[in-house]
Amino acid sequence: MSLRKWVSPLVVAGAAGMVTGAEAPKPTYEQLEARVQQLESAVQDLHANQAAGPNTQDVQNVVEQVIRDADQRSQLLQANGGLQAGYDKGFFIRSDDGAYVLKPGVQFQFRGIYNFNDADSDESESGFEVRRVRFRFDGNFISPDLTYSFVWDTNRNGGAVTLLDAWAQYKFADEWAVKLGQFKESFSHEKDISGFSQLAVDRSLVDTVLGGNLTDRVQGMALVYGSKENPFRAEATFSDGDNSKNTDFRDNIAGTFDANWGAAGRVEYKVFGDWANYRDFTAKNNKVDLLVAGAGTSYTERDSNNTLLNTLDLQYENTSGLGLYGAVHGNFTDLKDAADDDSRFDWGALAQVGYLLNKQWEVFGRYDVILLDEDFVTSEDTFNEFTAGVNYYLGQDGSALHRAKITVDVVYLPDGSPSAQTGSGITAGEEDQIVLRGQFQLVL
Repeated sequence: MSLRKWVSPLVVAGAAGMVTGAEAPKPTYEQLEARVQQLESAVQDLHANQAAGPNTQDVQNVVEQVIRDADQRSQLLQANGGLQAGYDKGFFIRSDDGAYVLKPGVQFQFRGIYNFNDADSDESESGFEVRRVRFRFDGNFISPDLTYSFVWDTNRNGGAVTLLDAWAQYKFADEWAVKLGQFKESFSHEKDISGFSQLAVDRSLVDTVLGGNLTDRVQGMALVYGSKENPFRAEATFSDGDNSKNTDFRDNIAGTFDANWGAAGRVEYKVFGDWANYRDFTAKNNKVDLLVAGAGTSYTERDSNNTLLNTLDLQYENTSGLGLYGAVHGNFTDLKDAADDDSRFDWGALAQVGYLLNKQWEVFGRYDVILLDEDFVTSEDTFNEFTAGVNYYLGQDGSALHRAKITVDVVYLPDGSPSAQTGSGITAGEEDQIVLRGQFQLVL
């Protein structure tokens, strides 16, 4: 049906309806016919210009060139195993077959601390600090069975960059792997959990004085047993001894390192739950309940003394947002320099609870106590620590989890502290202390 057949009567009717009064004469049929012909001509010109387009041949040539270039790049990637990159709880670059993976990352914690120490002349210290900034590269090489981790840490006093972790692990059987390099000795569960995945601003005083902080990183090798499906996991380590990170092969370096050798082991049994939820202390995002029991030991031989560290711990979480953790530490020290070749025993305990109020807000509380061997201290031998606080997880419904969160807590030490733990905002002394801490962390 032609445009003219539709437009002609419409124009006629419209013109007739719009013209009123003697001063607006009606157009003749010939005038209306001429207007319709003008409209038809304009529409035909419009269709012609649209069909021709702006340099359609040039556009077609550009499209063909882009397609050829994309095809060449695709063939090159396929010849080299392919390549993928993006963000999935962290940035990654990997081959299509997953044989090569590189995960670069940056970890950042900024902290504000107020410490009130009830000494004879009431003293307080307050300020800000960059508690942790770490640069890391994790992934696998040649095969998912060969994994690695390289981490550099910055010193909060001066900003010097030092090596923290440098290890490679090879899975040589379904549930067996060997780890080589500089790594965190698996002994204490609280220490095994990253400083970025704690409930409180920092780890407990008992962990610092009696727990995993005493071993920290070691240089050596470890035999690892377990899998996602196996409820039993174990790790055994042979090393240069506690805190042997960033040292050479020599033993007893005067003034810096005095260990000869060390050995450690840890076993864990999952009664029920998912191992993935055992990597932190929060019950956020738990799809099933979790219950895991663990035990660890670490021995280091020195010329001056030998130390044997021991721990037992239990962790429970449910799908309603409740998380519980408890641990007991008992440490023996063989004092070779003592006149009667005596030994010392110190012990401590910890209990912690966390509860999600909703998907973004979490409250927590922690109590730990240190009991030093009274035969080797001249004054206070018992130190209590009370901690309470709140976490706010950023992102929609707290989706960022530990990657972006704000933590505020308060620590009360009625007996002071046996040593300064400035990283946690605690100073040495037997007077009571109150420490208020606020922290923002970002994990890229």
